[in-house]
Amino acid sequence: MIYFLLSYSVIALMVITAEGHIQVFQKPRFFGVKTGRTVMIYCVASDPSLPARVEWLIAKTYNGYQETLESNEKTVIMEKTSTRNASITIKKVDLDDNGVYFCKLNGTQGPGTALRVSRHSDPQAIMSRSRVKDVIIFLQGFLLILCIIVPLVQFFKLEKKEDADYEEPKDDHTYEGLEIEHCGDVYEEINAVAAPNSDADADAVWEVESPDQE
Repeated sequence: MIYFLLSYSVIALMVITAEGHIQVFQKPRFFGVKTGRTVMIYCVASDPSLPARVEWLIAKTYNGYQETLESNEKTVIMEKTSTRNASITIKKVDLDDNGVYFCKLNGTQGPGTALRVSRHSDPQAIMSRSRVKDVIIFLQGFLLILCIIVPLVQFFKLEKKEDADYEEPKDDHTYEGLEIEHCGDVYEEINAVAAPNSDADADAVWEVESPDQE
């Protein structure tokens, strides 16, 4: 009985010592998948023959806080055995599953596996959205051109109209409508006045007084 207890203690001590020096690896280190896929992460010990207790944690990318994961319908955790490595399977991943997954074997934490989930994209839907964007950009450019051209056209039309309103007339009609009086008899009256009345007047001589005659 004493030898049995002693041998059991030695074995337990060896296991504890081995557990303290265990190294943990994770495969793969990164996953990039679309929504709806299933992923599996392995947790590998440096000594596969050693028994180990496995624990899985997740650190969300937005807060970094580590949460312990439990096995359920979506997440399946497989314990380590002598012929199988520990693993975690995540079914139908979605955007909420983004984060870094860590495994612990006997308290020793692995380096972590990053899982990046993105939405599934349809090529036809992408092409359709691209065409719609092109049409919207074209309409925006067309409206911008109209906003620039229409005011300019209106401005030139208004300027041309003002020039037409103030156009100088070709014919001068300043005196149009005024009556012009004809003086055809003036010369006859002057001649009548200037005609001599007598012979004395005809023979009259104009005398011009010189300044020296004073």
